[in-house]
Amino acid sequence: MDVSHGGLSLQKHQANQAPEAQSSLRYWLAAIDGVLRAVEETVWRLRRQTAEACNASREEWADWTGGFRDAQSALESWQQQTARLVSIGWTLTKIATSYRLHLTRAAFVSRQRAAAMLERLHAKNAQRFTEVCVSHGGGFLKVGQLLSSRPDILPQVWIEALCVLQDEVPAEDEDRITALLEEEIGVSLDEAFRHFERTPIASASIGQVHRAVLNDETIVAVKVQRPSIDAVIELDMQILVSFLEGMKTSLPPADYDTIVKEVRATISEEVDYHAERTHTSAVGDYLATLQGVRAPKPVGSHQTKRVLVTEFIDGEKITSVLDRLAEARDAGDESAHVELSRLVNKLVEAYARQMLELGRFQADPHPGNLLVEPDNTLVILDFGCTKIIEADARRAYARLLQAFFVQDTNRVSQILHELGFRTQSGRPDTLLWFAELMLDKLRSGGATLGQGLSNAEMVDEWIRLLKAVEQDPVVHIPDHFVMIGRVFATLGGLVMHYRPTMDIQRILVPALLSALSSK
Repeated sequence: MDVSHGGLSLQKHQANQAPEAQSSLRYWLAAIDGVLRAVEETVWRLRRQTAEACNASREEWADWTGGFRDAQSALESWQQQTARLVSIGWTLTKIATSYRLHLTRAAFVSRQRAAAMLERLHAKNAQRFTEVCVSHGGGFLKVGQLLSSRPDILPQVWIEALCVLQDEVPAEDEDRITALLEEEIGVSLDEAFRHFERTPIASASIGQVHRAVLNDETIVAVKVQRPSIDAVIELDMQILVSFLEGMKTSLPPADYDTIVKEVRATISEEVDYHAERTHTSAVGDYLATLQGVRAPKPVGSHQTKRVLVTEFIDGEKITSVLDRLAEARDAGDESAHVELSRLVNKLVEAYARQMLELGRFQADPHPGNLLVEPDNTLVILDFGCTKIIEADARRAYARLLQAFFVQDTNRVSQILHELGFRTQSGRPDTLLWFAELMLDKLRSGGATLGQGLSNAEMVDEWIRLLKAVEQDPVVHIPDHFVMIGRVFATLGGLVMHYRPTMDIQRILVPALLSALSSK
């Protein structure tokens, strides 16, 4: 479900743009209707599959006990999935109905009153959506976390509601977590740690983090998976596929197969803490060579597939810091703008260099995973979602950036084709338009991205892009671009919201040169 270009994208300028607001709400309602059709189709499919499994099991009288267990398992699976779908579908139905009623009511009141009504409705629906993300966790929680990182697209009231998903997800039952931890590390918590805080300091969709002290007095963060999360993730992936199948008729053509495959692979790796430990160590070692940014290092021997122990880093969430700096800047404090710009530049540089120079990057930069230490060092946490880019692809992306900066359209088109991008028509127009939108203000050093643009103007730019996508959609993308796109959509949202001064040459040129010279 993609609400990024629906009615939620129009914020407080609704009062002056009532026709655009109504048009966007109708687009959003069409997307919700597509999801609801998918819910209905998925429930009926699950019912048919369960009935077939039960009937087949009844016929296996030669092994009647095994048949009974198969039938019981199929029934329980159907009940679990159906309950999940019904809850989500009902919430979406209430959201769709409320927006549909608003369109009718808005026709009979003033624009100012309609805007106020819509603001209250956004608040109510944001809370509804947040609650369904929290109650179901897993993949749906991931969707909410991703949306919470897009202040350029969603109204502020939605951002405020969804922000709780970044680090305030309800914790797992204490006894279940303790049992899992002790089973994984093979000893009691009292033996493994000098001190272990039973209340987590952060809870996420797949795991939660506890502060602890090792027997040698080292303060650590202990990340432990939620029990049975594998089954929840698999269910969400099945539902995601069903949703996309049901929504294809109401969404623009796109390479959904590649997107689903990449999301499935990435989330599957997130439940393997051995892989995460390797990524944490590799990226952490690399970031240590850069000034002003770092990542926690794995610590101690209590490491398993479902338990990860790293050094504990105390810092403040990046959006809290940026909000404070933006408020001071808007009040006339120029030094606050300088510091805000430094932090955002450092963040973008850290990701550009991970991608182009190291070839391994953390692909989930929502604000809950980004901290600022008291000495203003930027900290990147949580490498469960990490992507590797091979040297050939890194060199191609570096050549692509070169071509963008010198405005060589033919070269851009050629490299996009080499990377594997395809539009429905075969022409690169949509891709070029998107690139122009992103890089237009970044070609000269010291340009400012988003400076001077109102929220309404930003929305207009996205609407123009969406119209281009509808006219000539991208039907195939390379798998590595799924996560690259996810990262820069999130970072771009932060840039457009906080309006820093961007020194793009200083940010990109070192990483670009390194990628071009890599072997």
